[in-house]
Amino acid sequence: MATTERRRPARERLLTAADELMFVEGVVLTPVDVILRRAGASPATLYANFGNKDGLIAAALERRLVEWTEVWDAAIAAAQTPTDRLLAIFPALRTYQRERLDERWCAFSGTAAATGQPAAAVAEMLTAEDTLLHERIESLSAEVVAGERGVRLADEVVVAYLGAITGMLRGDQERAIAAGERTAAHLVEVALAEV
Repeated sequence: MATTERRRPARERLLTAADELMFVEGVVLTPVDVILRRAGASPATLYANFGNKDGLIAAALERRLVEWTEVWDAAIAAAQTPTDRLLAIFPALRTYQRERLDERWCAFSGTAAATGQPAAAVAEMLTAEDTLLHERIESLSAEVVAGERGVRLADEVVVAYLGAITGMLRGDQERAIAAGERTAAHLVEVALAEV
């Protein structure tokens, strides 16, 4: 480990190591001792800062959620129309993947898939991400189409987004994001035509 890296607080080194290893290699498959070696930290440091591996996972997910929300907020702010704001999740995903991630897909989806019965702290972060996704898309969808049709559009855009994330795991990331974006844009066109 480089000297400059060692100067960072152990908590940050552990979060970075967890991020780099667990969300790329897999939450379940990454042993704590591998994370500790990568972070240059002791077991006592991990337990003092996070309690256990589940606490570390939850904290790493929380950091991810903050970063993702910042990127998504910026994409929404840059959008010019209500439809662009609704579809901003796709440019945000593209930016997030290019600039912040090494793994092939969503850390939240990967964690949910790998942990059938997640610990309470992990479950709380999974719920927080899911709530952000659904509530924000529903709110943005209501700006495009009011009423029950707007709620249905929100559900459809979420499915297009989640499909893009799954496609990123199974193939070319840029192509998967573009396909999800095109699908969501088509769903908006259909919803507007029905009004």
